[in-house]
Amino acid sequence: MQIRWWNSFNLLAVILLAIGIMGLVTGGRMVYDPGRPSSGYEWLVYLVAGGLMLVNGFLPPANPVHEDDEKEQPQQQRAESPPPPASEA
Repeated sequence: MQIRWWNSFNLLAVILLAIGIMGLVTGGRMVYDPGRPSSGYEWLVYLVAGGLMLVNGFLPPANPVHEDDEKEQPQQQRAESPPPPASEA
């Protein structure tokens, strides 16, 4: 299985982590919401979001199930299952 390391999730994670680290270094003066009082911890939101995006980017995507596979699967199950018992009359 090959994992694609450089995808959009990892790109966004790097950007968010960079913003969060710059906010941490500047003491929260760089990252703030205009028009709202600053708590000084807004950079932490960027660090957490960047970490989550990084984890999501490294997880391999699930293989999608195609419609053809769904149609073949019940037929294969029927072929593998034993025949129903004959009724006694």
